Amino acid sequence: MAFVEPRESFLSLSIRNFGLTLATLGFYSFWARAEARQHLHRSIRVGGKPLDYTGTGHEAFIAFLLGASVAAAVVVGFLAIFTQASAAAGAEGLAVFAGMRWQRLTISLPLLFLLGSVVYRRRKHTLRRTWIGDQNFDLAGRPWSYALQHFWTAFLIPATLGWAAPWRASKLERRKISEMRFGDVRFTPVPDVRPLYRAFAVLWFGGGTAYVATMILLGLAIGPELLASIEMRSFDPLTQSGSAGTALFILGVGLSPVVFLLLYYRAAWLEHQVSSLAVDNMRLSLALPRFRFAGLMLWGAIVKIVSLGAFAPVADAQIVRFVIRHVRTEPFGRVAA
Repeated sequence: MAFVEPRESFLSLSIRNFGLTLATLGFYSFWARAEARQHLHRSIRVGGKPLDYTGTGHEAFIAFLLGASVAAAVVVGFLAIFTQASAAAGAEGLAVFAGMRWQRLTISLPLLFLLGSVVYRRRKHTLRRTWIGDQNFDLAGRPWSYALQHFWTAFLIPATLGWAAPWRASKLERRKISEMRFGDVRFTPVPDVRPLYRAFAVLWFGGGTAYVATMILLGLAIGPELLASIEMRSFDPLTQSGSAGTALFILGVGLSPVVFLLLYYRAAWLEHQVSSLAVDNMRLSLALPRFRFAGLMLWGAIVKIVSLGAFAPVADAQIVRFVIRHVRTEPFGRVAA
Protein backbone atom coordinates (compact mmCIF):
# COMPACT_ATOMS: atom_id res chain seq x y z
CA MET A 1 0.00 0.00 0.00
CA ALA A 2 1.13 3.53 -0.72
CA PHE A 3 -0.11 7.11 -0.44
CA VAL A 4 0.33 9.33 -3.51
CA GLU A 5 -0.26 13.06 -3.21
CA PRO A 6 -3.09 14.25 -5.51
CA ARG A 7 -2.79 17.03 -8.06
CA GLU A 8 -5.08 19.31 -6.08
CA SER A 9 -3.79 19.57 -2.52
CA PHE A 10 -6.04 18.79 0.41
CA LEU A 11 -5.56 22.36 1.62
CA SER A 12 -6.87 23.75 -1.67
CA LEU A 13 -9.79 21.32 -1.58
CA SER A 14 -10.62 22.35 2.00
CA ILE A 15 -10.65 26.06 1.19
CA ARG A 16 -12.82 25.57 -1.91
CA ASN A 17 -15.34 23.33 -0.16
CA PHE A 18 -15.52 25.59 2.88
CA GLY A 19 -16.31 28.56 0.64
CA LEU A 20 -19.06 26.63 -1.15
CA THR A 21 -20.48 25.43 2.17
CA LEU A 22 -20.65 28.99 3.48
CA ALA A 23 -22.19 30.24 0.25
CA THR A 24 -24.96 27.61 0.47
CA LEU A 25 -25.55 28.10 4.23
CA GLY A 26 -24.19 24.62 4.99
CA PHE A 27 -26.23 22.73 2.38
CA TYR A 28 -23.12 21.87 0.33
CA SER A 29 -21.52 20.07 3.30
CA PHE A 30 -22.88 16.70 2.13
CA TRP A 31 -21.22 17.12 -1.26
CA ALA A 32 -18.06 18.49 0.37
CA ARG A 33 -17.65 15.37 2.53
CA ALA A 34 -18.25 13.08 -0.47
CA GLU A 35 -15.66 14.95 -2.53
CA ALA A 36 -13.14 14.83 0.33
CA ARG A 37 -13.63 11.05 0.58
CA GLN A 38 -13.15 10.69 -3.19
CA HIS A 39 -9.96 12.76 -2.99
CA LEU A 40 -8.65 10.64 -0.12
CA HIS A 41 -9.52 7.30 -1.74
CA ARG A 42 -7.84 8.19 -5.01
CA SER A 43 -4.64 9.02 -3.15
CA ILE A 44 -4.36 5.44 -1.85
CA ARG A 45 -2.65 2.76 -3.96
CA VAL A 46 -3.15 -0.98 -3.41
CA GLY A 47 -0.73 -3.06 -5.42
CA GLY A 48 -0.02 0.00 -7.57
CA LYS A 49 -3.72 0.53 -8.39
CA PRO A 50 -5.63 3.51 -7.01
CA LEU A 51 -8.78 3.19 -4.96
CA ASP A 52 -11.84 5.00 -6.25
CA TYR A 53 -14.94 6.16 -4.43
CA THR A 54 -18.14 6.81 -6.39
CA GLY A 55 -20.44 7.93 -3.56
CA THR A 56 -22.13 11.31 -4.00
CA GLY A 57 -23.37 14.12 -1.81
CA HIS A 58 -26.90 13.49 -3.08
CA GLU A 59 -26.82 9.98 -1.57
CA ALA A 60 -25.50 11.33 1.73
CA PHE A 61 -28.23 13.97 1.86
CA ILE A 62 -31.02 11.44 1.17
CA ALA A 63 -29.56 9.06 3.79
CA PHE A 64 -29.51 11.90 6.33
CA LEU A 65 -33.16 12.74 5.65
CA LEU A 66 -34.22 9.09 5.93
CA GLY A 67 -32.27 8.55 9.16
CA ALA A 68 -33.62 11.73 10.75
CA SER A 69 -37.18 10.84 9.68
CA VAL A 70 -37.00 7.32 11.15
CA ALA A 71 -35.50 8.56 14.43
CA ALA A 72 -38.11 11.31 14.69
CA ALA A 73 -40.93 8.83 13.97
CA VAL A 74 -39.71 6.50 16.75
CA VAL A 75 -39.44 9.33 19.29
CA VAL A 76 -42.80 10.90 18.38
CA GLY A 77 -44.52 7.52 18.40
CA PHE A 78 -43.32 6.59 21.88
CA LEU A 79 -44.08 10.06 23.25
CA ALA A 80 -47.62 9.72 21.93
CA ILE A 81 -47.96 6.38 23.74
CA PHE A 82 -46.67 7.91 26.98
CA THR A 83 -49.07 10.84 26.67
CA GLN A 84 -52.08 8.57 26.16
CA ALA A 85 -51.06 6.32 29.06
CA SER A 86 -50.61 9.31 31.36
CA ALA A 87 -53.96 10.81 30.35
CA ALA A 88 -55.69 7.49 31.02
CA ALA A 89 -54.10 7.30 34.50
CA GLY A 90 -55.48 10.71 35.46
CA ALA A 91 -53.77 13.68 37.05
CA GLU A 92 -52.26 11.69 39.90
CA GLY A 93 -51.00 9.02 37.52
CA LEU A 94 -49.60 11.72 35.27
CA ALA A 95 -47.52 13.17 38.12
CA VAL A 96 -46.16 9.74 39.00
CA PHE A 97 -45.49 8.88 35.37
CA ALA A 98 -43.72 12.18 34.74
CA GLY A 99 -41.35 11.50 37.63
CA MET A 100 -40.20 8.22 36.13
CA ARG A 101 -37.25 7.91 33.81
CA TRP A 102 -38.45 4.82 31.97
CA GLN A 103 -39.61 6.95 29.05
CA ARG A 104 -36.04 7.74 28.06
CA LEU A 105 -35.00 4.11 28.35
CA THR A 106 -37.96 2.91 26.30
CA ILE A 107 -37.20 5.42 23.54
CA SER A 108 -33.46 4.67 23.65
CA LEU A 109 -33.82 0.89 23.17
CA PRO A 110 -35.30 0.98 19.63
CA LEU A 111 -32.87 3.74 18.68
CA LEU A 112 -29.98 1.55 19.90
CA PHE A 113 -31.26 -1.31 17.75
CA LEU A 114 -31.60 0.98 14.72
CA LEU A 115 -28.06 2.26 15.32
CA GLY A 116 -26.67 -1.22 14.63
CA SER A 117 -28.47 -1.32 11.30
CA VAL A 118 -27.19 2.17 10.44
CA VAL A 119 -23.58 1.15 11.23
CA TYR A 120 -23.83 -1.92 9.00
CA ARG A 121 -25.58 -0.13 6.13
CA ARG A 122 -23.05 2.68 6.24
CA ARG A 123 -20.15 0.21 5.92
CA LYS A 124 -21.99 -1.59 3.12
CA HIS A 125 -22.60 1.69 1.28
CA THR A 126 -18.95 2.73 1.59
CA LEU A 127 -17.68 -0.66 0.39
CA ARG A 128 -20.06 -0.89 -2.58
CA ARG A 129 -18.83 2.49 -3.80
CA THR A 130 -15.16 1.69 -3.30
CA TRP A 131 -13.49 0.30 -6.41
CA ILE A 132 -10.11 -1.05 -7.49
CA GLY A 133 -10.02 -1.14 -11.28
CA ASP A 134 -13.37 -2.43 -12.54
CA GLN A 135 -14.33 -4.32 -9.36
CA ASN A 136 -16.01 -2.95 -6.25
CA PHE A 137 -16.24 -4.26 -2.69
CA ASP A 138 -19.45 -5.39 -1.01
CA LEU A 139 -20.89 -6.60 2.28
CA ALA A 140 -22.93 -9.78 1.92
CA GLY A 141 -24.64 -10.04 5.33
CA ARG A 142 -28.00 -8.89 6.64
CA PRO A 143 -28.23 -5.51 8.44
CA TRP A 144 -30.99 -6.59 10.85
CA SER A 145 -29.08 -9.68 11.94
CA TYR A 146 -26.04 -7.51 12.63
CA ALA A 147 -28.26 -4.97 14.44
CA LEU A 148 -29.51 -7.70 16.78
CA GLN A 149 -25.96 -8.70 17.72
CA HIS A 150 -24.99 -5.03 18.06
CA PHE A 151 -28.02 -4.54 20.36
CA TRP A 152 -27.66 -7.37 22.89
CA THR A 153 -23.88 -7.12 23.23
CA ALA A 154 -24.21 -3.42 24.18
CA PHE A 155 -25.68 -4.42 27.57
CA LEU A 156 -22.50 -6.33 28.45
CA ILE A 157 -20.49 -3.09 28.59
CA PRO A 158 -22.10 -1.54 31.70
CA ALA A 159 -22.48 -5.01 33.26
CA THR A 160 -18.68 -5.53 33.09
CA LEU A 161 -17.70 -1.92 33.90
CA GLY A 162 -16.52 -1.48 30.32
CA TRP A 163 -14.32 -4.58 30.06
CA ALA A 164 -16.57 -6.18 27.44
CA ALA A 165 -16.12 -3.21 25.10
CA PRO A 166 -12.93 -4.43 23.32
CA TRP A 167 -14.37 -7.94 22.92
CA ARG A 168 -17.65 -6.54 21.55
CA ALA A 169 -15.98 -4.15 19.11
CA SER A 170 -13.66 -6.90 17.87
CA LYS A 171 -16.51 -9.40 17.47
CA LEU A 172 -18.62 -6.96 15.44
CA GLU A 173 -15.64 -5.96 13.29
CA ARG A 174 -14.73 -9.60 12.61
CA ARG A 175 -18.27 -10.26 11.50
CA LYS A 176 -18.11 -7.43 8.97
CA ILE A 177 -14.74 -8.66 7.69
CA SER A 178 -16.03 -12.22 7.22
CA GLU A 179 -19.00 -10.87 5.23
CA MET A 180 -16.87 -8.56 3.05
CA ARG A 181 -16.42 -9.46 -0.63
CA PHE A 182 -14.29 -8.26 -3.54
CA GLY A 183 -15.62 -10.15 -6.53
CA ASP A 184 -14.88 -13.81 -5.77
CA VAL A 185 -12.37 -12.88 -3.08
CA ARG A 186 -13.39 -13.53 0.51
CA PHE A 187 -11.69 -12.10 3.56
CA THR A 188 -10.70 -13.92 6.73
CA PRO A 189 -10.80 -12.22 10.15
CA VAL A 190 -7.78 -12.85 12.37
CA PRO A 191 -8.98 -12.65 15.99
CA ASP A 192 -6.35 -11.45 18.45
CA VAL A 193 -7.74 -9.10 21.08
CA ARG A 194 -4.80 -9.32 23.47
CA PRO A 195 -3.04 -6.14 22.24
CA LEU A 196 -6.39 -4.36 22.30
CA TYR A 197 -7.04 -5.41 25.90
CA ARG A 198 -3.55 -4.30 26.96
CA ALA A 199 -4.29 -0.82 25.61
CA PHE A 200 -7.74 -0.88 27.23
CA ALA A 201 -6.19 -1.75 30.60
CA VAL A 202 -3.91 1.30 30.28
CA LEU A 203 -6.96 3.45 29.51
CA TRP A 204 -9.14 1.95 32.27
CA PHE A 205 -6.64 2.14 35.11
CA GLY A 206 -4.86 5.31 33.95
CA GLY A 207 -8.08 7.14 33.12
CA GLY A 208 -9.72 6.00 36.36
CA THR A 209 -6.76 7.22 38.40
CA ALA A 210 -6.79 10.60 36.67
CA TYR A 211 -10.55 10.93 37.22
CA VAL A 212 -10.39 10.09 40.94
CA ALA A 213 -7.42 12.43 41.45
CA THR A 214 -9.29 15.24 39.68
CA MET A 215 -12.37 14.76 41.87
CA ILE A 216 -10.20 14.80 45.02
CA LEU A 217 -8.51 18.03 43.93
CA LEU A 218 -11.89 19.62 43.21
CA GLY A 219 -13.12 18.60 46.66
CA LEU A 220 -10.05 20.01 48.39
CA ALA A 221 -10.05 23.27 46.42
CA ILE A 222 -13.73 24.19 46.13
CA GLY A 223 -15.62 21.46 48.02
CA PRO A 224 -18.38 23.59 49.68
CA GLU A 225 -19.11 25.59 46.53
CA LEU A 226 -19.19 22.42 44.44
CA LEU A 227 -21.63 20.69 46.82
CA ALA A 228 -23.87 23.75 46.86
CA SER A 229 -23.86 23.84 43.07
CA ILE A 230 -24.80 20.15 42.90
CA GLU A 231 -27.62 20.52 45.45
CA MET A 232 -29.06 23.58 43.71
CA ARG A 233 -28.44 22.12 40.23
CA SER A 234 -27.05 25.49 39.24
CA PHE A 235 -23.65 27.04 38.49
CA ASP A 236 -24.53 30.15 40.55
CA PRO A 237 -22.60 29.12 43.70
CA LEU A 238 -19.47 28.59 41.59
CA THR A 239 -19.76 31.81 39.61
CA GLN A 240 -20.71 33.97 42.60
CA SER A 241 -17.77 32.72 44.67
CA GLY A 242 -15.34 33.06 41.78
CA SER A 243 -14.57 29.34 41.84
CA ALA A 244 -15.68 28.61 38.28
CA GLY A 245 -12.24 29.43 36.87
CA THR A 246 -10.55 27.20 39.44
CA ALA A 247 -12.94 24.33 38.62
CA LEU A 248 -12.30 24.64 34.88
CA PHE A 249 -8.54 24.74 35.41
CA ILE A 250 -8.54 21.62 37.61
CA LEU A 251 -10.82 19.76 35.19
CA GLY A 252 -8.70 20.75 32.20
CA VAL A 253 -5.39 19.73 33.77
CA GLY A 254 -6.72 16.66 35.58
CA LEU A 255 -8.70 15.14 32.71
CA SER A 256 -6.27 15.91 29.87
CA PRO A 257 -4.48 12.55 30.45
CA VAL A 258 -7.85 10.82 29.91
CA VAL A 259 -8.15 12.41 26.47
CA PHE A 260 -4.64 11.31 25.54
CA LEU A 261 -5.27 7.76 26.82
CA LEU A 262 -8.47 7.61 24.74
CA LEU A 263 -6.43 8.50 21.66
CA TYR A 264 -3.84 5.88 22.66
CA TYR A 265 -6.62 3.28 22.76
CA ARG A 266 -7.89 4.57 19.42
CA ALA A 267 -4.49 3.78 17.91
CA ALA A 268 -4.66 0.25 19.33
CA TRP A 269 -8.16 -0.18 17.90
CA LEU A 270 -7.01 0.94 14.45
CA GLU A 271 -4.13 -1.54 14.64
CA HIS A 272 -6.62 -4.26 15.53
CA GLN A 273 -8.92 -3.35 12.64
CA VAL A 274 -6.18 -3.46 10.02
CA SER A 275 -4.31 -6.45 11.45
CA SER A 276 -7.54 -8.50 11.56
CA LEU A 277 -7.79 -8.54 7.75
CA ALA A 278 -6.42 -11.56 5.85
CA VAL A 279 -6.81 -12.74 2.25
CA ASP A 280 -5.81 -16.29 1.30
CA ASN A 281 -2.29 -16.75 2.73
CA MET A 282 -1.49 -13.10 3.42
CA ARG A 283 -2.62 -10.67 6.10
CA LEU A 284 -2.24 -6.97 6.76
CA SER A 285 -0.20 -5.87 9.74
CA LEU A 286 -0.16 -2.44 11.35
CA ALA A 287 2.16 -1.39 14.16
CA LEU A 288 1.78 2.30 14.96
CA PRO A 289 3.97 4.43 17.22
CA ARG A 290 0.94 4.88 19.46
CA PHE A 291 1.96 7.99 21.35
CA ARG A 292 2.98 9.72 18.11
CA PHE A 293 -0.32 8.67 16.55
CA ALA A 294 -2.24 9.92 19.61
CA GLY A 295 -0.49 13.28 19.28
CA LEU A 296 -1.35 13.38 15.57
CA MET A 297 -5.01 12.60 16.33
CA LEU A 298 -5.07 15.33 18.98
CA TRP A 299 -3.55 17.83 16.57
CA GLY A 300 -6.09 16.84 13.90
CA ALA A 301 -8.97 17.35 16.33
CA ILE A 302 -7.65 20.81 17.25
CA VAL A 303 -7.35 21.72 13.55
CA LYS A 304 -10.94 20.64 12.91
CA ILE A 305 -12.31 22.52 15.92
CA VAL A 306 -10.39 25.75 15.32
CA SER A 307 -11.26 25.78 11.60
CA LEU A 308 -14.91 24.82 12.29
CA GLY A 309 -14.39 21.70 10.19
CA ALA A 310 -13.01 23.56 7.18
CA PHE A 311 -9.62 21.82 7.25
CA ALA A 312 -10.96 18.36 8.11
CA PRO A 313 -9.70 16.89 4.79
CA VAL A 314 -6.17 18.12 5.61
CA ALA A 315 -6.25 16.52 9.07
CA ASP A 316 -7.77 13.26 7.77
CA ALA A 317 -5.22 12.99 4.96
CA GLN A 318 -2.38 13.51 7.44
CA ILE A 319 -3.65 10.62 9.58
CA VAL A 320 -4.27 8.26 6.62
CA ARG A 321 -0.82 9.07 5.20
CA PHE A 322 0.75 8.23 8.57
CA VAL A 323 -1.18 4.96 8.91
CA ILE A 324 -0.46 3.70 5.39
CA ARG A 325 3.23 4.36 5.93
CA HIS A 326 3.15 1.74 8.69
CA VAL A 327 0.98 -0.92 7.00
CA ARG A 328 2.79 -4.14 6.07
CA THR A 329 1.80 -7.53 4.65
CA GLU A 330 2.96 -10.79 6.16
CA PRO A 331 2.35 -14.54 5.61
CA PHE A 332 -0.69 -16.03 7.29
CA GLY A 333 -1.85 -19.52 8.23
CA ARG A 334 -0.01 -22.53 6.83
CA VAL A 335 2.31 -20.36 4.76
CA ALA A 336 3.50 -18.62 7.93
CA ALA A 337 3.93 -21.97 9.67
